[in-house]
Amino acid sequence: MRFFWLSSIVFCLTLAAVADDLIFSGPQVGEPVVPFEARIVFGEDAGNHVNVIKGIDDGPVMLVFVQQVTRPSIALTRLLGNYASTKKDEGLQCRLIFLTSDPTETEAWLRRARGALPEGVSPMISMDGIEGPGAYGLHRKMTLTILIANQGRVVANFPLVQPSIQADAVKIGQAIEKVLGRKQTPSLAEMGFEERQMGMRGRADSSEQEGIYRQMMSPVIQKTATPEDVLAAAEQVEQFAAKNPWFKQRVHKATNLIVDGGKLSNYGTLSAQNYLKKWADEFAPDNDEDSDENGGKPVPASDDSKDAESS
Repeated sequence: MRFFWLSSIVFCLTLAAVADDLIFSGPQVGEPVVPFEARIVFGEDAGNHVNVIKGIDDGPVMLVFVQQVTRPSIALTRLLGNYASTKKDEGLQCRLIFLTSDPTETEAWLRRARGALPEGVSPMISMDGIEGPGAYGLHRKMTLTILIANQGRVVANFPLVQPSIQADAVKIGQAIEKVLGRKQTPSLAEMGFEERQMGMRGRADSSEQEGIYRQMMSPVIQKTATPEDVLAAAEQVEQFAAKNPWFKQRVHKATNLIVDGGKLSNYGTLSAQNYLKKWADEFAPDNDEDSDENGGKPVPASDDSKDAESS
């Protein structure tokens, strides 16, 4: 039974790694952000159709395409939008575009949910349907696609299937800082996030944990990642693991399995493999620390199959 569980984990992790390498949504790094129109929802210009890119193609900008409205997607959108607003004096612009097959219903929802949206960022609705402007090549199965651009070209692209503040906000914040000329990684607190909800629950539920785990680990093991990309992603993993025992344990189980199973060469670059070996050793539990909601028993294979199913 244990052999079956271990084999299933390896298989699902491999599928997840391959799937993440194949996910594309929107223009890639180095490609231009081209003009497209959307309708303004609030303010004096409400109802008007505008060129979203006009006037912002000569400096840093964050484009947030909301393709599915969920609690996690709106929470991350609000955090990023508010953070971008604090960078306006440094020239950063932010555009929030909702993609929908029913603009009328989406506009009604935006009016009802106005308090949950970012402050200082006016939402717009694309008139190009659920797939958005054709020239952008947005993947319809994404929940969010976030582009960071400068001088009219993409410098960072974040296609998110399962958006999570804990897994995604910091790496996007890092891209924002980079486009503004700084080599630093903001903490969640610096980005304005308060972990009150996590504190009240003690920990995320199992489905959310799996989503966070995958979002945190996928950037580490992407085969196209540069050493700098791996370093940044690994630092986020280690920082999150230091504050979340369940995540540290989850990473140890997976990396220990990969290393002991002789599968290390299947995962990411040499830099990534060095981190996987490091975590297999350093994240090992002390004594009885290795106990979780399953009483220390292996997580069933069906739970881990979510990694593959969610891609």
